[in-house]
Amino acid sequence: MKKRLRDIDKNKPSRSLTKIIIIKVLPVMAFLVAGFLLVPYGSMYFQNNKVNAIQTKNEAVLFYNANCSHCQKIYPKIFWHNVLNFKNESKQIQTINVQNTNNKHYVAEFAIQATPTFMKTTNIKQRLVSTNSQQIKQFIQTGGH
Repeated sequence: MKKRLRDIDKNKPSRSLTKIIIIKVLPVMAFLVAGFLLVPYGSMYFQNNKVNAIQTKNEAVLFYNANCSHCQKIYPKIFWHNVLNFKNESKQIQTINVQNTNNKHYVAEFAIQATPTFMKTTNIKQRLVSTNSQQIKQFIQTGGH
């Protein structure tokens, strides 16, 4: 009987550890994962609302409309590309939300006809309208289609 009680007592810490994990750790993990997935979409709507100038130090510019389904598909990839290249400005892609009234002048200024439009900062005639990751990667690296 005593041995049985000791065996039960040995199991109590593991039960309480499981309970702690379920009650405290899992909700935090779920919150972090949800935040990780939703951050680009928040950025898409609430950043880039007033862009004063094209950053010529950046590798390219992405003109997008926050309500465009094609833009919503590609924006998170560009967001995380910029996060990973945070310290290397020449590798970043500037993002401009042309839906915002403060940025609508870029549509006329650069004759943007569709979104998402990628444009090289070194040659504004080099452009790409695509959501294909391989095409975008090639365009960013070489400027070609």
